Amino acid sequence: MNSALRKGVLCISLLLSACHGTSPTVDGKTHVFTLKQKCPALLQMKVGQSLMFHAPENPSTGYQWQITKPLSNFNVEQSEQKPKTEQPDMVGQPTEKIFQFYATQAGEEEISLSYIRPWETTAPPVERWVCRVRISS
Repeated sequence: MNSALRKGVLCISLLLSACHGTSPTVDGKTHVFTLKQKCPALLQMKVGQSLMFHAPENPSTGYQWQITKPLSNFNVEQSEQKPKTEQPDMVGQPTEKIFQFYATQAGEEEISLSYIRPWETTAPPVERWVCRVRISS
């Protein structure tokens, strides 16, 4: 699926899920969430499915999204997406951080992400996103 089509499907899925209060999926296997869309109290997934989280991030401020505790039931991929502008390399330009969590084994786990400056070890996170997940085989 090309990038533009995938983004369109993602946007439509997010809009529909907001109306119905369910977890949006892009392809029937990927649950998609944003900072504004909270995870349900307990998200049910199967091995082989994935959870995708998108959130704004501005690297020039030093703040970044980080996984706050190790995960044992997921493999994780992280990427960043820059907005399309006339000045693509402008300093201070926000990006979108994308985490993709792939369920690898059955179990229950909490995904916890914090928006922090890694060197400020005593400061509370500016934002947090948490999702409790039950994975079945």
